[in-house]
Amino acid sequence: MKTKLLLLALFFSIAGFSQTIASFNTDPNSDFTIVNPSMTFDQTPTGANIFWDFNGSTPTGNNVDTYAAPTAMQLTTYPGTTDVQSITLQGGTPVTSTFFLREDGTGNYITGASQGDIVLNYSTTNAFVGLFPLSFGDTNSGTAAGTFSFMGTSGTFTGTFTATVDAYGTLSMDAVLCCGGYTGNVTRLRIDQTLSFSIPPIFNNIGTLTQTTYYYYDNNADNIAFRYNNVVVVSAFLGVNETTETFERNTEITLSTDTFDAEQFQLYPNPAKDFITIDATTNQAIKTVSIVDVQGRNVFTANGNTSRISVANLQQGMYFVTLTTETGAITTKKFIKQ
Repeated sequence: MKTKLLLLALFFSIAGFSQTIASFNTDPNSDFTIVNPSMTFDQTPTGANIFWDFNGSTPTGNNVDTYAAPTAMQLTTYPGTTDVQSITLQGGTPVTSTFFLREDGTGNYITGASQGDIVLNYSTTNAFVGLFPLSFGDTNSGTAAGTFSFMGTSGTFTGTFTATVDAYGTLSMDAVLCCGGYTGNVTRLRIDQTLSFSIPPIFNNIGTLTQTTYYYYDNNADNIAFRYNNVVVVSAFLGVNETTETFERNTEITLSTDTFDAEQFQLYPNPAKDFITIDATTNQAIKTVSIVDVQGRNVFTANGNTSRISVANLQQGMYFVTLTTETGAITTKKFIKQ
């Protein structure tokens, strides 16, 4: 009997541990604390049931993610873009990195990026991230191509872009000045790209960009708990050998674990045209249901457990549905309005 009970407990533990990433983007207005590790964070392990020890770091600043619809000029420059993500360094003179994103029925793509001195326009071949949700083991690999500008020089680029859900497990971070201690179940998305730059028709292969990014998605909050980015640009032709590395922990997620499992909250159909249905299987009573657009504007709020909501009057695009329970626990899911 004891053996059966142990096996049953193990089964429910495994079944309750999500290995799926519901969507690519962060929630609007997500605040990330930039940290400086006091020792190397080992991110090399891949596979199942990994333990990442990211203890020991010092906060050095804050980035805030915001989203907006593309302007007419941005649509002309970056065709197909549906959302423009800005990651803005707070304090003093704001520094913003901008990402141009495309999300439709075929998946999520990057159409452009502006970070520091470099601007990439994936106008020839968009960088394909994947058709979400993505599960552990999913891999998408292909070409990426377009135009670039860097410190007054412009040309073309070609290369490869790969997105892989390569690991899941437990992430641990200790308390720092910004945040409390955090230990949570996460699923990791790894993105790699290697690009070669040219200035046609004479100067080919004048330099390279190599980038590795890790996104650790909290399985309860359905948002990124931690992200890491490493970019190396090397070009003897341009006289540059530059490496940029950033470590960021989601300030809000790591302040509190007062969330309930996103798996207890089902939303369908997605994409939706006229109505969405919300099926909350949690035993906790739902206090409020709200919907915001990618610019953080509230477009719907209802008290109590609202199971069917009309979205017919909403504009096409991405939206976020948030449920809050009577105890104050929250969870958020994204959906696309067709």
